[in-house]
Amino acid sequence: MRTLLLVSLVAVGCSSMPVAPDAGTGGGGGAASAGGAAGGEAAGGLAGGASGGGATAGGATAGGASAGGSAGGNQAGGAGGGASQAGGSAGGNQAGGAASDIPAGTVLFSEAFDDANFAARGWYDGPGGTITTTNVSPNGGAGAFECSFAMAATGCAGGKPARHRITPSERVYVRMMIRFSPNWVGSGRAYHPHMFHFTTNKDTDFVGPANSRLTLYIEVVGGRPMLALQDSRNVDPACVLRNNDTFVGCNGNFMTYPFTENRSVAACNGLAGDVDGRDCFSTGTNTWYSARSWDTAQPWFTDTPGPRFKGDWHRLEAYFQLNTIQQGRGVPDGRLRLRLDGQTVVTSDRVLFRTNQHPDMQFTQFLMLPYIGDGSPVVQQFQVDQLVVATGEVP
Repeated sequence: MRTLLLVSLVAVGCSSMPVAPDAGTGGGGGAASAGGAAGGEAAGGLAGGASGGGATAGGATAGGASAGGSAGGNQAGGAGGGASQAGGSAGGNQAGGAASDIPAGTVLFSEAFDDANFAARGWYDGPGGTITTTNVSPNGGAGAFECSFAMAATGCAGGKPARHRITPSERVYVRMMIRFSPNWVGSGRAYHPHMFHFTTNKDTDFVGPANSRLTLYIEVVGGRPMLALQDSRNVDPACVLRNNDTFVGCNGNFMTYPFTENRSVAACNGLAGDVDGRDCFSTGTNTWYSARSWDTAQPWFTDTPGPRFKGDWHRLEAYFQLNTIQQGRGVPDGRLRLRLDGQTVVTSDRVLFRTNQHPDMQFTQFLMLPYIGDGSPVVQQFQVDQLVVATGEVP
């Protein structure tokens, strides 16, 4: 059973007492969350080792298996530059309202998927992909992008659009029409497929999205729409909070370890702000994978005809706004939204995306890199049409 988690930031000067995790360094990963943070990489890490110049690599990050990101228990974060994080319960990330509170923005680029000449429209890193003219969205153009997974395949049979640079911005919005084949099962596991990402100016144009200073994820796992982030390259390995609340290092005491702003915001160096699922596990000698996620409490897409039937076209919108930096510290006041067919299904105004380690962080590219790490369990497809990337909601 999946447990929702709300983790509060205990600000300097407040009198709330954090709850300590289990002492010691033993123990493995906790029980898997319902999607794990950014996919709960049971076989070791997110897709996408570093690629350079050629097509983006899909190799999973190295590292031992994780039991997935636990989303329960009494989590506690270390004192980060004078701030302490305390564990809690009861998520509150789902919303059912119809009205949008996403601020207005300006278009950064749009993609109609009318033909496969992606490079001419600014896509790079080996862009390609199949254009279908038979499964086109209502009010769409001449075609739509189709990702078809063969049995046991990890990527789209005809390629993928890959990456598109955008004007640097502290807030990003994406809107698209999306449809799944009636037999769609995704990975058949509690993690994957990876589908859409944003990365920032703190990494290279060819960064592997699974090991970065910040990668955002927009995907559907087990019928549940999901937003996630990972910032594994920011982990302070001297003090790590595992999925089961045991810790590694920390001078023997996680609660008193003097974290600075040079740390991960996702999971491994404590939790601040809202979180639904989390994941922290070793990926090698003194390296860690660190992620957190937000999804719907139940599957949103259905297997049978009706308003949410996965075999029909649906309008998906996602919005991210970086948190502020105040008095030299990152404040968990970042925002995220996920909307489907005009309904807000995931929302938070208490997200920590960055610390003062990266005060000038901005989003600089959008990625379409569909990937099923363990291979597709069936022959299946999904289609995307009428893609718009902007700084906020646009007509």
